[in-house]
Amino acid sequence: MYPRVNYLEWAIQNVGQTPFDLATSGMPAFHLAELGPPPDLDDTRARPALTAAIARHNSVTPEETIATIGAAHAIWIAYASLLSPGDEILVEEPAYEPLLTTARGIGAHVTRFPRPADSDYAVDPELVAERITERTRAVLITNLHNPTGRRTDDETLQEVARLIGERGGHLIVNEIYSPFDDFVDKDGVFRGCARRLADNIVVVSSMTKCYGLGTHRFGWVLGPVDVIRRAYATMMSSAGYLPLPHAQLFIHALSHIQTLAARSRRLLADKRARASAWLAQEQPRFAWSGPQSGLFGLATLPGAGDLRPALEKGAAEHGALVVPGSFFEVPNGFRLSWSIDDPRLDEGLDRLGRILRSL
Repeated sequence: MYPRVNYLEWAIQNVGQTPFDLATSGMPAFHLAELGPPPDLDDTRARPALTAAIARHNSVTPEETIATIGAAHAIWIAYASLLSPGDEILVEEPAYEPLLTTARGIGAHVTRFPRPADSDYAVDPELVAERITERTRAVLITNLHNPTGRRTDDETLQEVARLIGERGGHLIVNEIYSPFDDFVDKDGVFRGCARRLADNIVVVSSMTKCYGLGTHRFGWVLGPVDVIRRAYATMMSSAGYLPLPHAQLFIHALSHIQTLAARSRRLLADKRARASAWLAQEQPRFAWSGPQSGLFGLATLPGAGDLRPALEKGAAEHGALVVPGSFFEVPNGFRLSWSIDDPRLDEGLDRLGRILRSL
């Protein structure tokens, strides 16, 4: 039912295995021990308290909220709660591979709408409308877009939600990267959550990318009350209740969200501007997606073939790794990230330059 996810298999084998990692798409790992002693891991009140904490963080109600085991689980829960075998889901192109494989695994038919390079990878509601059919039950948009880092504005999300809503469907917004670069306000609330924009918007997210907590698998789904009720039924049929230690540690992390946000802001610093300026100056042959927030963008070489073999060979020779664009349906490009430690960023870019000059 579920095909192999080529990108994830490649990432497990390669990411973090080179001296200069320009491939990782999340903040460096954070150790929860730095936040002080953990709470009582056996407290049975943790589950409802976690639901309330996630809701408060996103400025929604607990009835619109369910905790998950990371973003991948959140995507599966959302899909399984909205789609039946034979239904259509309309997914952006280019896209992160698991957004496609997960939908196909539950029996949905995946159709596509383009985010064209010549329009800076923007979401065009007219292109979405052209591809919605009577079988389309959901539309998927990632915000910030992976791999380009492009942000979709609220007005566009609302328009797409209206278009699919006319058919009784939902817009799923994968906003795992959306908090970059503002993160949270003084109250620890992420005010940019798309759930507030329309009643038929379903949000999936986690604390993985923005806060470096990927190993702890802290995720969630937000949606209309009837969808969340189905999500709970889906959860009970697959995982049952989430473990108490998971819930308690999740609450612990959210209660220190300001500390985590301050760390991420500090580590992000001016790296995006430096990476963008470097590419424009040193590699003018490459087109750049020009992200205005986040920690990655997409570089493409017009007219080139699949760059993956050369990029992997270059990584072995020069120690600088980027993600080949073939994993995002853009074989003539690569995703460049700047989550690497600041002192090594410039050296990593210099080594990447040696690889790109050999293409």
